[in-house]
Amino acid sequence: MQKLEMLIKTVDAHYDSKHQIQCFYLSCSLLNIARGTCNLMITNEKSNFQNKITIEYERPVMSGSIRVKDDYFNTLNKQLSIKNERPARLELTINNKLNINKNGILFLEKKLISEILEYKFFIPLL
Repeated sequence: MQKLEMLIKTVDAHYDSKHQIQCFYLSCSLLNIARGTCNLMITNEKSNFQNKITIEYERPVMSGSIRVKDDYFNTLNKQLSIKNERPARLELTINNKLNINKNGILFLEKKLISEILEYKFFIPLL
């Protein structure tokens, strides 16, 4: 298992009328991997998306999706809209162990798709 820590830089709300999907797109900067970014889609539990993350081989970009409980999804918009000096954080625990050196550089031999086993939001209120 491996933990990915990130700061949430931006959040966009999206709604797709054709597929009736409402989601939040998060753009994050990685804290424990050097020069990395992560784009995540947060959906409600009724969606068909899975808790997965894709880590590209040739670029320091990750992308994935997280399905959260409907009750939490319905409050997330308000929580992430609170203006604060400190950015919100997100921690993901993934199924695969990553090869990261002491400088935080990630080494991969091919693209990796991993299951997200656990996620934690840390949203500052004060």
